[in-house]
Amino acid sequence: MEIAESEQEQLGRYQIERTLGAGGMGIVYLARDTRLQRQVAIKKLRKDATSASAGARIQSEAQLLARLNHPNIVQLYDVLEEPAGIALVMEYIDGTSLKEWMREHSAPLRDKLSLLMQICKGLTAAHKLGIIHRDLKPDNILITIDGTAKISDFGIAKSQNEDAQNITREDHVAGTVEAMSPEQLKGQPLDTRSDLFSLGTIAYELLCGRKPFDQGENGALALAHRIVNEPHIPPGHAWPGIPEPVAALLDRLLHKDPQQRPQSAQQVYEALDFLYQHQTDDTDTREFSATVTQLLRKPPSRRRRVLRALTGATGFVAMGIAGYFGWEYATRLDPQYIAVLPVEINGEVRGEENAKELTAAMVRQAMMNAASRLKASALVSFTPKEGQDFDAQLQALRDKGVTDALLARLECARVRCEIELQRIGPADGQIKQQASFVLLTDKKQESSYRVSNTATYLFSPNYIRHASTPELMGDEDYEVYLDIIARSEKRLISESDLKLLDNLLLRYPKNENLYRAYIKAVTSLYVSTNKSELIAMGVDALSKAKSQGIGERTILELELWLRTYDTNREAFDALLPQLLALDFPPAEIIAKYAKSLYIQGKYDSGIRYANKAAEINPSKSNLYLLALNYFGNGDYPNSKKILERIIQKYPEHWSSYGLLGAILIEMGEYPQALSAISKIPQESLSWHDHSNLGVANLLQKNYEAALVNYKNALEIAPDNLTTLANIAEIYTITNNKELQKNQYEKILQLTEGSSNIEAKIYRALSIAYLGNISDAITLIYKLNREYPEDTNVKYVSAQIYLLAREYRSASVYIDQLLDQGMSADWFSLPTFAQLCTQKETPRKITDKICR
Repeated sequence: MEIAESEQEQLGRYQIERTLGAGGMGIVYLARDTRLQRQVAIKKLRKDATSASAGARIQSEAQLLARLNHPNIVQLYDVLEEPAGIALVMEYIDGTSLKEWMREHSAPLRDKLSLLMQICKGLTAAHKLGIIHRDLKPDNILITIDGTAKISDFGIAKSQNEDAQNITREDHVAGTVEAMSPEQLKGQPLDTRSDLFSLGTIAYELLCGRKPFDQGENGALALAHRIVNEPHIPPGHAWPGIPEPVAALLDRLLHKDPQQRPQSAQQVYEALDFLYQHQTDDTDTREFSATVTQLLRKPPSRRRRVLRALTGATGFVAMGIAGYFGWEYATRLDPQYIAVLPVEINGEVRGEENAKELTAAMVRQAMMNAASRLKASALVSFTPKEGQDFDAQLQALRDKGVTDALLARLECARVRCEIELQRIGPADGQIKQQASFVLLTDKKQESSYRVSNTATYLFSPNYIRHASTPELMGDEDYEVYLDIIARSEKRLISESDLKLLDNLLLRYPKNENLYRAYIKAVTSLYVSTNKSELIAMGVDALSKAKSQGIGERTILELELWLRTYDTNREAFDALLPQLLALDFPPAEIIAKYAKSLYIQGKYDSGIRYANKAAEINPSKSNLYLLALNYFGNGDYPNSKKILERIIQKYPEHWSSYGLLGAILIEMGEYPQALSAISKIPQESLSWHDHSNLGVANLLQKNYEAALVNYKNALEIAPDNLTTLANIAEIYTITNNKELQKNQYEKILQLTEGSSNIEAKIYRALSIAYLGNISDAITLIYKLNREYPEDTNVKYVSAQIYLLAREYRSASVYIDQLLDQGMSADWFSLPTFAQLCTQKETPRKITDKICR
């Protein structure tokens, strides 16, 4: 029914055609702009409007709409000064309200998600300006004929910046009860999450076909009581077939506590966009239900950490697809991959014998700390080759996917240095920002903070986060810290350094730089020694950091780094909900997860994520990670192809030569393998490389040479299980039963209580060779269930089943290993010889291993 209140047919240049609608305060007309020849909607106060604040509201609406210009918000064209007050000339929407649209349409889920996404876009624009709508409901969402959603009626909207005293009680509770948040109904302070509750009521009605709270027969007061005190109707009751992620979204939006709702409309948009992209009529929502559940639920408390669907690859696949773990909605900043170039010092630095080296370590560490103060940024390890000129360094940085490089040049005279800091773009070699100042080398801590702060401000303010000042150390203690840092850079760290850092942490438990140094030392030692207790030491250090109030982001960053080397999948997965809220560059998180999957023996999933990390940032480390997972999965051709590509582009990436050698050994191509490993400089050979040389000699029956190689490996990584098991193999082949027994008993002792996959494998093998076949089979059976892709599990399974004289079972694993390209030489152990005399052994196997 049209309402004709005003006899006016002309308002300025606008010709009124008819009344569109009216409310308690205002009336809206359809009019024609005679100058621009377009239809407009004009909103003005009713003559009988009784509210004392009615005029102020429409004035406020004009001011707010003037700041908003977004395709999903009804646009303000003009403001008319009338004797009775102002009138707003707005965009005319040729369509209907969402309330009417829901009555008239039976749309598929994707269409409904599209409308909600558009509403989120409009809300995001308003919220970024600090504007809270406060009356978001289906009547105030207009839908154009072409399906565009537009938010209208900002009549009671308020700016968060407005003085709270200006918000009257009448204004505060104005609006429609069924769309109000609990805090709005209680008259409490509001923020943008109040609008998200209202958005939840809209989404619930649109998706489930009914309102989230029963209206009942007792009117608005009873409804308000339900909204404030009673839970909403479970989405599954209103829509039995509701996908779990949609239900999770609605539950989170309708939470009574604003803290438990999504933190922004943009966050909701990201979740809806994921659903929209992957929801079809025949989609199995179980494949990605964990995504929205985890995106929209705050991390559980430590007492009750339930990661429902976030176990293994499935949950992670979903999160990888959904905006790279919340990256998009968390920052909207382009990722920065930052490298710190070697510090250049000219002149004399007075002080201790290694004063210049310690000053360089202090400046370099300070610049590295600056990277941790930046959002959306990750530190990339970089050490230029000796004699490499600057252009070659820039090319190396580009190859690693580095976006920004920090360089420090110092001109020193005794204790006074003129320092120039530069932020360089490797893409073009140009200086983006620079700064210079004077530092005193006898005031290293103060100078360190000055360098770190200055380096931070070389970046855009959008990237800078608040950073606390680390606890000061005594001068002598700081010298000890710097000395450890300097040796850490050269990979000369030792377990005695951990004791020194432990002592420093006892004296300075609130210094976050000490925790960074400790975790770096722990992981560096773990890589070289493979001692699992080092990971436990790192975990204990981080627990202490939490108790000392070290920043949550710093702790999570260090734990992510530490857990990458841990085989405890649950511990790593427990980090993921918290990482969703952080702003790490996506390639950084995905690569770390791919590395964790490799360590856990989940190679199929590791390949998937290493591929994704390499797509985002095709650095040599990400490509190597992909090759590593292919190798673990037994896909030698693909691993070999990637390694050859890396070596061609990065001829001094020694890890690639080592892995290529390992693949060639497994394929029986020993001369090529030795050629690949021999290209690695002697000082750069890892325990893996020495061990692989030992395997090559063992398989060629050069047992004495193999023992020398294995002992070299043990010098670098004492008590390494793989090496110890390889030595035991030599004693098995040479029939030295006493030494064989000693070796396997040592492995049993070292693996007691360990959950590491490698420890479990060699424990099962040791148990079998020591005569407890039943327990060995039980353990290896579990390992096959847990790690069906692992080459080493298959190889040890074959040995254990042969020791149990279960020849058919052993043949299954040997057949799989031969099919994936493993050389027949690997089956030269006396244990495998049994198969050659058994009638049930497949001809395919006897032809290859029985000579």
